[in-house]
Amino acid sequence: MTPSSAQAPPSPTVVDADHQGPPGCGNGGWVCGLLADRLEALAPGSGELPAVEVRLVAPTPVGEPLRWEVEGRAGERDVAVRLLDAHTVLGVARPAPSPSLHVPDPVSLEQARAAADGYDLTGHPYPGCYVCGPDASAGLHVYAGAVAGREGVHAAPVTLPDAELPTVFAALDCPGAFAVGFGVDALLLGTFVAEVRSPVPVGRELVVMSWDEGREGRRRHCGTALLDGDRVLASAAATWVDVGRRRIPGTAPAAGDAR
Repeated sequence: MTPSSAQAPPSPTVVDADHQGPPGCGNGGWVCGLLADRLEALAPGSGELPAVEVRLVAPTPVGEPLRWEVEGRAGERDVAVRLLDAHTVLGVARPAPSPSLHVPDPVSLEQARAAADGYDLTGHPYPGCYVCGPDASAGLHVYAGAVAGREGVHAAPVTLPDAELPTVFAALDCPGAFAVGFGVDALLLGTFVAEVRSPVPVGRELVVMSWDEGREGRRRHCGTALLDGDRVLASAAATWVDVGRRRIPGTAPAAGDAR
């Protein structure tokens, strides 16, 4: 279908530095939430396609005016939205079925606190990341550490300042990378299929958990879930790509890394 700018917002979208991931780039989960929010205004009611699939094509620059294009017609099942920097496509969002995940048994708030306390922040590659950066003054400070006695499961407490899709999707973002090798491999978010199942409480501690769903070459698959006690409020299936440290701004190559 031919992209149309007629249905796009009249003013540009700007991702500010408070919502960055790697230096100078928008946090992947936050950007996915922006795309999902725009899609929600155009797509039909949940029905058979209650989730959104976002494919991130290029890093989103911080502080630059970005524009939107719409594929298809509002209200149709195959409507899609694209976020662009000039003529460069940054991401595409489409309606999707619920993410195909087997969510592990819930992690308690006490277990999540202990897991986060055990996470070593020394040498964090993106200290200004909105979600997991220790130096992000306005960030979520989600440090998803390994849960004791739960092989392959990571978790952390999180308190959300609002329940908007960019914030919720951001909380589901970085914990997945922690479960599949963040800090060892140079990972960028590739695809993100997410669904919000229940209203998300604001201003009190919830739990975000993540787990490894396998890998294929440089692709790392994982699941994440936002929990309120035993209830799954939102979930996401993500694919991360090991792109090599030289491809990520502000990240020095590791010793022997020639990619």
